[in-house]
Parts: sequence; structure tokens; C-alpha cells
Amino acid sequence: MLEYRFAADEPREHFASGRVLYNAKGAAPFPVRLADEIAQRCFALLEERGHPGPYAVYDPCCGSGYMLTVIGLLHGSRIRALYASDIDEPMLETARRNLSLLTAEGMRARIEQLRELHERYGKPSHADALESAAVLDRLRAGASIASIEVFPADITSGTPGCLPDRPASPIHVVIADLPYGQLTGWRSGSADPAGRMLDSLYPLLRPDASVVALVADKSHKLRHERYRRLALFKAGKRQIALFEPFSPIGRRATL
Repeated sequence: MLEYRFAADEPREHFASGRVLYNAKGAAPFPVRLADEIAQRCFALLEERGHPGPYAVYDPCCGSGYMLTVIGLLHGSRIRALYASDIDEPMLETARRNLSLLTAEGMRARIEQLRELHERYGKPSHADALESAAVLDRLRAGASIASIEVFPADITSGTPGCLPDRPASPIHVVIADLPYGQLTGWRSGSADPAGRMLDSLYPLLRPDASVVALVADKSHKLRHERYRRLALFKAGKRQIALFEPFSPIGRRATL
């Protein structure tokens, strides 16, 4: 089992999907503490290599944008840019709404919406949501995120051309919960969509200045000839692998 090195074991109810953050039908849930731990492990690896941030972070399989929004709220002071893409345009609409909560305008609009619901119906759940929104707004206020981009892309195309002139290279951290299970699945026709995704990402990364974190079930073989695997650990039914790209010159086989 995963030994948490960074993320504290503490209540995370303010981040519950559908409370303040928006929920999307068919979106796979992701544990907040695990997202926190993965992000901090990536930041620590970059710091060890002399890159203290702030960082550009990209989720190429963002779905509803839930995980990226959580990371932005928890670690916005260490992030300068967030990029989110997905092949599912309806899901991207929810991602845009979630990531808007990292802006003053987006959070203000959400708080006003929750306040109107509470005044109209007076439900305890609406009062709880308003309390959570105030907590998340304080976290948001401490962020330094200058840019948020959400765009459609088929990251399994295998070429950087699937990304419409953005995100700008280099990306410091890629973090992605790969499609698996009953709620989500790959739409790519590729026999190795995860490998094709890593091919697409490679031109956006820089050796010793980029880390890729992939979360998957046990059916995925998390390795690639262009990347060195730095760590592999498990959390329940999930496996998480951290990679760094090899230099184009003198590339070695993965461990």
C-alpha cells in the first residue's frame, strides 16, 4: 500500500464533487488525498533537480477537470499555468466550470449561486456548501495561477499536432488519471493508447525539468522507451507511475 509522504490524513469534505466543485455524469471520482500526494511528489522531484517553480501543469485526460482543480486549489501558490484537455467536449464544459473556480470571478459566481439556492430552499446541504465555498475561496486567494487553458484534444494521436499550438513547452508536470473501469474508457482506436499519449507529450517536455505522473489500473503497462520510470507505487486498485523523459540524445531503455 502507498505510504503517504506529503499529503496529510485530514478531512477533505470541502472538495466533495457536487458540493462546490461541479459534478459531471459519467466522471470518475478521484481521491483528494491521492491527488495531493501525487502532485507533491512531482514537485519534490523537480525541486531536487533545481526547479523550484512555479510550474506549468497539464492534465491531457482531464474529464470534468476535478483532479486538476483540486490540485490548483491546494497548490496554487506553486503553479503558474494549468492546461486541461480531453476528447469529450461535453465533459470539457464541466472542466471549464470547475477550473473557473480558481479565478475570483468564477468562485464569486459559484458562491452567489449557492447563496440563492440556500435562500430559496433553505436546505442544510446548501448551508454546508456555502461554508465549503468560503474555505475553498480562501485557498484560491493564495494562488498565483496566471493562465488556465481548457481545450479539446485527442492526446492519443501520437503527435504534438493534436495540441493546437498549446500548451507552451516545457510542461513541468503532467498528471493524468488514465481511462479505465466502468465509468470511463479510451476512445482511441490505438492498441496502445497510453503509449501514444506519451509520444504526444514528449515534445512538450524537457529532460530533468519535467515529470509525468500516470494513474491507471493494473491492465496498463506503465513504461515507454522515451521515458525513465522514477517510481511505481499502488493505492488500492490503482497503480501510479512517475516518469521523466529521456534526452533525445543517448536515450536508454526504461527500467
